[in-house]
Amino acid sequence: MAIQNKKRTQADVEGSSSKKPRTDVAATASTSAPRPAPSFTSALREEETDFPRGGGSTLTPLELKQTRAEGRKEAEEEAQAEAATKGSQKKRQVSERQVKRMKKNVGDKIKEERDKDSIRVEILNYKRLVPGTHVLARVHTVLPLHLILSLPNNLLAHVPITEISTTLTNLLNAEEEAMSISDKSDYEGEEKEDEETSIAPDLVQLFAPGQYVPAKVVTLYPTASQSFVSQYPVTETLRLAARVEVTLVPEKVNSEVAKKDLEKGFMLVGEVKSEEDKGWTIGVGISDENGSTSVEGFVSKEDVQQHLPSKTLIPGQLLPSTLKSLTAGGRVVQLSLDPTELSRTITSEVSTVESIIPGHCVSALITAVVPSGLNVKVCGFFDGTIDIAHLPLGDVDIEAKYKIGKKIRARIIYDNLATTPRQFALSALPHVLALSSLTKEGEEVPLEHAIRLGKVYQSVKVTRVIPDWGVMCRTSDGLEGFVHISHLADERVAVLSNSTGQYKTGTLHRARVIGHSPLDGVLLLSFEQKVLDQLFMQVDELKIGQVLKGTIRRLTDKSLFVDVLGSVDGIVFPNHYADIRLKHPEKRFRPGASVKARVLSLEPTRNRVVLTLKKAFVESQLPIPSHFADLKIGQVTLGSVLKIVEKGCIVELFGGLKAFMPHSESSQTFVKNLHDLFFVGKPINVRVLEIFSESERIVVSAKQAAATAPATAAEKLQVGDAVNGVVSQIHEEQVVVKLEPSRLTALLSLSNLSNQRHMGIDELRSTLKAGEKIDDLVVVSKNPASGLVIVNIKRTPTGVTTKKSKAKDEKKEDAASGISRNVKAIDSIQPGQILTGTVIENTAQGSMIQLPGAVRGRVHPCDATDDFSVISVGKAPLKVDQEVKCYVLNVNKQKRAIDLSTRPSRIDSESSESVVDKEIESVAGLREGQVVRGLVKNVAGHGVFVALGRNVTARVMIKELFDEFVKDWESRFEVNQLVLGKILSVDEKRNSVEMTLRKNPTKAVKKVAKLGLSDFEEGQKVVAEVRKVEPYGIFLKIDGSDVSGLCHKSEISDNKKQDISQALKGFREGDQVKAKIISIVTDKKKISFGIKASYFGEEFAANEEEDDAEEKEEASEEEQDEEDEDEIEDEDEDEDVEMDGSDEEGEDDNGDEDDHVDEDEDSEVEAPGAASAKKEATKSKAAPASGLDVSSGFDWSGQAPESASEPSDSENESDAGAPSSSARKSAKGKGKSRAITDLTSTAPEARPESTAEFERALLASPNSSFLWIQYMSFHLQLHEVEKARRIGRQALENISYREEEEKLNVWMALVNLELGFGTVDSAEKVFKEAAQYNDARTVYLRYAEALQAAGKEDAVEELFKKIVKKFSVYPDSWTRFADFYLKKGDVDAARALLPRSMKSLDKLKHVETIEKMALLEFKHGDAERAKTLFEGLVDRFPKRLDLWGVYIDQLAKISDIQGVRGLIDRALDQKLTSKKAKFLFKKWLMIEQRIGDAQGQEKAKTRARNWVTANAKAEEDESDDD
Repeated sequence: MAIQNKKRTQADVEGSSSKKPRTDVAATASTSAPRPAPSFTSALREEETDFPRGGGSTLTPLELKQTRAEGRKEAEEEAQAEAATKGSQKKRQVSERQVKRMKKNVGDKIKEERDKDSIRVEILNYKRLVPGTHVLARVHTVLPLHLILSLPNNLLAHVPITEISTTLTNLLNAEEEAMSISDKSDYEGEEKEDEETSIAPDLVQLFAPGQYVPAKVVTLYPTASQSFVSQYPVTETLRLAARVEVTLVPEKVNSEVAKKDLEKGFMLVGEVKSEEDKGWTIGVGISDENGSTSVEGFVSKEDVQQHLPSKTLIPGQLLPSTLKSLTAGGRVVQLSLDPTELSRTITSEVSTVESIIPGHCVSALITAVVPSGLNVKVCGFFDGTIDIAHLPLGDVDIEAKYKIGKKIRARIIYDNLATTPRQFALSALPHVLALSSLTKEGEEVPLEHAIRLGKVYQSVKVTRVIPDWGVMCRTSDGLEGFVHISHLADERVAVLSNSTGQYKTGTLHRARVIGHSPLDGVLLLSFEQKVLDQLFMQVDELKIGQVLKGTIRRLTDKSLFVDVLGSVDGIVFPNHYADIRLKHPEKRFRPGASVKARVLSLEPTRNRVVLTLKKAFVESQLPIPSHFADLKIGQVTLGSVLKIVEKGCIVELFGGLKAFMPHSESSQTFVKNLHDLFFVGKPINVRVLEIFSESERIVVSAKQAAATAPATAAEKLQVGDAVNGVVSQIHEEQVVVKLEPSRLTALLSLSNLSNQRHMGIDELRSTLKAGEKIDDLVVVSKNPASGLVIVNIKRTPTGVTTKKSKAKDEKKEDAASGISRNVKAIDSIQPGQILTGTVIENTAQGSMIQLPGAVRGRVHPCDATDDFSVISVGKAPLKVDQEVKCYVLNVNKQKRAIDLSTRPSRIDSESSESVVDKEIESVAGLREGQVVRGLVKNVAGHGVFVALGRNVTARVMIKELFDEFVKDWESRFEVNQLVLGKILSVDEKRNSVEMTLRKNPTKAVKKVAKLGLSDFEEGQKVVAEVRKVEPYGIFLKIDGSDVSGLCHKSEISDNKKQDISQALKGFREGDQVKAKIISIVTDKKKISFGIKASYFGEEFAANEEEDDAEEKEEASEEEQDEEDEDEIEDEDEDEDVEMDGSDEEGEDDNGDEDDHVDEDEDSEVEAPGAASAKKEATKSKAAPASGLDVSSGFDWSGQAPESASEPSDSENESDAGAPSSSARKSAKGKGKSRAITDLTSTAPEARPESTAEFERALLASPNSSFLWIQYMSFHLQLHEVEKARRIGRQALENISYREEEEKLNVWMALVNLELGFGTVDSAEKVFKEAAQYNDARTVYLRYAEALQAAGKEDAVEELFKKIVKKFSVYPDSWTRFADFYLKKGDVDAARALLPRSMKSLDKLKHVETIEKMALLEFKHGDAERAKTLFEGLVDRFPKRLDLWGVYIDQLAKISDIQGVRGLIDRALDQKLTSKKAKFLFKKWLMIEQRIGDAQGQEKAKTRARNWVTANAKAEEDESDDD
């Protein structure tokens, strides 16, 4: 016993901070921590020290324990000496068993004495929380008007917005007063001033989940705070948080802190009060005895910019900080925001217990180790406890890890007011000490985001049992979990202890995640079987259309509540109670009854699911679209009538989608009043007719979804089926035929029937009668939406018995007896054949050749001759009616298009004629610097496109046309004009070529300003862009200038009787039109336009005649409609689609040529500011924070043109044509009216046109960057640059500080203004200011894009060097820099960035960075280099199937089929799951179908079958072994 006491005494002494005698310790303590001297000295001090009143002692607890241990030791020595005096005979009489019993009794007595001095370690619960308790909390959820906080030991609390800070409360009150004043006052200046000074920030701006704050309990509710619960959808988290209300106001939390304890390193949480010149004033809430504020805090702007990502502070924000120094006689404390100091600073000494608040980190001395935790001393005087849940024990026993006398770092988490003096509870968990979020090992995502609610763990191990509270567990992935005693089993567990066999340490259980306790760093689990059996825990786990079973909970007037098997509320609205309307739903739905329902839509924000009980919906087998993207034209789906309007019905679909059903599509028969046919809530089957992706508008039809509907019957017909029919109606050009037996309506061309009957059309029309039966029909086309079918006569041999006719028929091989003559003939034509044909027509896109068998082909101008110089300007190389030999280049059987060549080198390979202009089949045949000749294909408004081959078109920007500036450059070029140029760049992946016609490409092009009003004259014809559509006309802006004006509605059409309002609906912002300048008023700087067809005379008529002729010619052969087009590029694109299927991909890429030219031209001709702004806004999607939402470039007016929706490549077969419009292409069906969309609801508001109008608009919307940038543009158009600068600065002052995105837009507008109209220094200055007041990384990246748009590559390079130095931890910084170098052509510099980035980036981001670098190499660099990088990745991470997939896709893009096969073989050699193997085999087969051959496809299928067989056999062998 003496030895044990001696060891304990030595351990206590070793654990103390010094081994010197007590006097030395006291002396050291006094010297290291001087205290203020008392105001007087007592003469009785020594006597009072020796004999204190009340039986107290001046010894420290450690010294007191040492004294007691010495006393025990002396007593034991005396007892041993006394026992030694007795005879040895008596000693021998004591047995060994008695000695052990005596030792045990002595040990028990020592343990009892030790436990007498220990404090009981308790777990915090709602009963032990009392008002006034200080507690450390962690932000759990941020709601609009409340915060939900996570408290220790799995508790939750809430904070009203009025209990955040005094400053925020004052701002809210001021905002409320301002709103009441604005209702009574009409004084604009007063209203504006109130708005500026009283806008309060949102809680989302002040707090983020994971933030630690000290709080003080205000109120505890027996069940829940109704004022809190009633404002939000009730969830389990909300219900638990509603029991406790706390405050975060520093005046209440820090009110008891003594001023004399404020020393360097003291942790405080204050509120931001106001901004000063050099920093912010912080209210720390420390008052003097009179209650007045005695201490104010201050934090410098340098400190804020250095340690806070936002670089600024918001009034009302709570700010954790550490005390740096005291100034002004202790009235002002300088605060530091250094997060390292905040987490590591230790509070070592305080004068009063109230100065210790939750969140303080202390060095705690262990005074006792008990099974439930530790007893500690805080600051040498105050008692504290650490419960076992807040100790990082792992699997180690508590007594083995912690010893009495040892000091540990811990953080105060709450105080216990039930004791006097108050005691503290502490936490030694690492994430609490670091004030951070607990994460999974190797990840950066907080645990509450990484592990979703509802996740099921098949096996968790019980690591520790906490009696009568719960058990600690460890999951299979190494995470700590906690199961409360109430969640151990479905039945109540009365007693929980270490001896409870079912849950003792080491047992394994199946568990489910039901919540998170972020502050405790544990998952909240449940062992209950009813929880494990739930189908779902969250709304997101359900699927739209899923069938569920539920139990009726209650029925209200507005809805029916259903309990489904999960923790989610189910709700049914009255429209979905049944297929019919229920007058008395209470008779059908009784609480407790079971129902079968189907998921109609999901509401994750409200944690509920909307159900339908309609039997027609529940039992239907029709496909259910979950989202808008799942819908397809022609699809039949379920819907219910939501609303009946004048022109149709609003139909509710699954997934919350809404569609419009026109009146004409409601029924097979005419119905005058839709209320007679439908009622709200009626279930119907509808067929999707039209889908508008931009507006997410859906048009459906109930008529076409009927079982007898043509579209439904047409689904059974296939193109090529033989049918019979009866003549129903006879029209001028077509016959309406009723097919038998389906009774479908079909159209038959009269010309087709007349050819078969060998009579004229007029004669046939007079002899053909309704009811006449027509046999031998064949289906050639059908419309899936309307069910309209196009048929032709199936021609058969005439049966003439002459040998000559038989021989002729045999020679044609029955080519005339199929679906159509050219369909059969085209099958016999193969690439490489040489055919003889006749030139029938010449167009700008080539010559049309009539081939044998009623087949036509096209000869592209570049395929007409080996010497382009023989082609006359503006004329075709071949003459009409000329008979030529043609070489078949390509045959597209689907589009029935044939590409031909009349080059002598193709026709006769042995020809001695030299090839002057070699044939260029793809961009791969070009190289940079190569000199080539080509033919002008198109003269656009922003440049010239030159055809180098039928599949290769080069772009020549305006700046690359001439060495000197030429104003009227368009007149210098004509279609098919021969030009000589040099290749500037080749992009094989985008299939684009840049070319220059300048003789001296290195010579700089003279930059000019945009054209002004003086550069135009009345009567001049221009190309303009629609800027705005109004009821009285359209506003147009001339391309390449800033000149804009009005085209009045009287100048739109020559037909005075035409409804102009309908014509105006055909225009959209961003459309290009041809216009004529009607008048120019120089004094008022006004210009008027006209777009009447008569203004363009013969030019307009010629276009119409050409289009009509082409339409008639193609209608008989193709049986589809052709659209008129005013844009040359669109004509070229459509012609290529019809004539050459192989050009389709290349032309799609060239379809954006006009956009590319627009951007590049603007960079030379427009002001540099606008140009860089366009580029900058276009590319801003890649930046962390986007600016204005523009789709085609930055526009100083703030009105970026909308991207015009591209028309469909093919229209309905029933369409006969499309009227030409210079503003917008629209297709209308022939003989069938289409629904006209009402566009007045989306017409833009009038743009302000004066300073007064702008001021009024900005009073209504002071936070709109759109308006402010328009205002700046208004002054720039008047050449008032300085005023535009002032407007930008005024915008930054007036826009609310909460609108960070709006302010960023204005900052970037100022940067672009300086780039365009200022100097380099002024632009750099504004950029630095923008980086100071906004997210620096966002500003840097967007500034780099603006500089790139301005062509300042040197400045861009220097800026990127700063970016990778300043923001080196972001992979995007390095990859963007590499992308810049690769586009610039500096490949070595780009590759040098990769090893540098590996040194700066976190290891977790290395794979992502290397993968992006490899993709850039594939796109802009060397494919072999990219392969090397990917090889390194797949070797290091062979199980990462995503890396294999990306690598395979890149090889497929460069058509490396052998590389793809080898890579897939390597991937399949690994041990894969069936799911992963299926992914690889599917990808392999798709690639083989795209770029491989039939042999490769068969190999992929064979390998897949072998793999499945081998794995199935391996599984059988394993099962046999078992």
